[in-house]
Order: sequence, then C-alpha cells, then structure tokens
Amino acid sequence: MSFTADDFAEFMAGDLEDEETVPLGDALNELAVDIEVDAVDEVRDSRGQR
Repeated sequence: MSFTADDFAEFMAGDLEDEETVPLGDALNELAVDIEVDAVDEVRDSRGQR
C-alpha cells in the first residue's frame, strides 16, 4: 500500500478556524506538557516493590 499527495489533499486544505500566523512548532509548544517522572520508581510502585 502506498500513499500519494492526493491521499492527503483533504488534510492539507486550510481551515478558517486555524491561526496560521503562529508557526507550527510554536503552536505545538503551547500544547506541550512537561512531566518529570522517575520511571524506575513508577515501575517499582506498580509492582509493589518499594
């Protein structure tokens, strides 16, 4: 199975509700959430091995 540009045409069209003056990277950065997790502690907690 392969994709062509035609397959994505409907997703490439502009949306009137989009704020196109904000670069995509900046818009995604506004949505990002920083989460600091100690993975080892979380796995131990999930296994009850504290």
